[in-house]
Amino acid sequence: MLSVIIPSYNEHENIKRTASVIAGILRENGIPYELIFVDDGSRDDTLHNLKKIYAAQECPVKVVSFSRNFGKEGAIFAGLKNAAGDCAVCIDCDLQHPPELIPEMY
Repeated sequence: MLSVIIPSYNEHENIKRTASVIAGILRENGIPYELIFVDDGSRDDTLHNLKKIYAAQECPVKVVSFSRNFGKEGAIFAGLKNAAGDCAVCIDCDLQHPPELIPEMY
């Protein structure tokens, strides 16, 4: 299984799209996965939107939430600590790096 760690800070507008795009790519390639979103103390609706995705159970999602902003490295570390996969990949929530490359890296 692949754990995809997604640090998220004030990303309420990107959460649903990010989960959908990454889950779709991994399903298309037959890769078992989990998405681990780490809310790094966001001040917008990021956590609220993450809870909605978790409740809908459209894809395997874990949500880790910080009480304040600890930075991207702290969020990645928390994601790794909560990962159940045999390997992990980190990707930004705004998809600035192409998620289409994940299957190749896997």
